Amino acid sequence: MNTGQRVGLASVVLVGSIVGFTAGGVFGAFSDGYFLGRERKKGVTYKNIARRNAALGGAFGAIGAAAVLFGNFEKKETQEEQLFGIGHVPTNVF
Repeated sequence: MNTGQRVGLASVVLVGSIVGFTAGGVFGAFSDGYFLGRERKKGVTYKNIARRNAALGGAFGAIGAAAVLFGNFEKKETQEEQLFGIGHVPTNVF
């Protein structure tokens, strides 16, 4: 994976986690209020919940993006694959 692909994937991970956490928190608060009949606490609005979860998503997204950018995801070749990487040499000669 080249650098451009890693940067693109890291951006998707970061933005996706922020959006996911934000939407999940707001939906969870809405469903608690609607289905469980919980009253809203004073000062706890959907806007505050969205901000809190966006910050949480940003933190987890930054960790995920760093893992994508700085992680080594290259396949390790075995010694056999290194020896026969150019072409397989037959061992049985007739």
